[in-house]
Amino acid sequence: MRRFDGSARPSGSVDPANFVLPGQFQRLIGPADGEPLRLYRVSFEEGARTYWHTHSDAQILFGISGRCVVVDRAGDELLLEPGDAVVIDAGEEHWHGAAPGGAGEHLAINLGAETTWLESSQA
Repeated sequence: MRRFDGSARPSGSVDPANFVLPGQFQRLIGPADGEPLRLYRVSFEEGARTYWHTHSDAQILFGISGRCVVVDRAGDELLLEPGDAVVIDAGEEHWHGAAPGGAGEHLAINLGAETTWLESSQA
């Protein structure tokens, strides 16, 4: 059994190469911890979102506060409210961010090690 102290993990602005508009990002568990998954806390201001991307294994998003939205290439949208979870399959092209009308925050649990960032346009 191991404990990871989230308050000791730095947070900062999201990477503008991978996100639209302002947001905050905190790596809670990552490669340096020797765990086979990645855990991130991501806060999106209104209108903020990731660019299109895929993952090498499943990604689970868990709503913490506000409302988030997850969109796939077919244009299907899922709302993520506090306490809700969304599972995104390996290789599925998608983006996620704040749902229209407000901010949102979620935990991202990546079971695989690789994220492939695709084009940065909002299309």
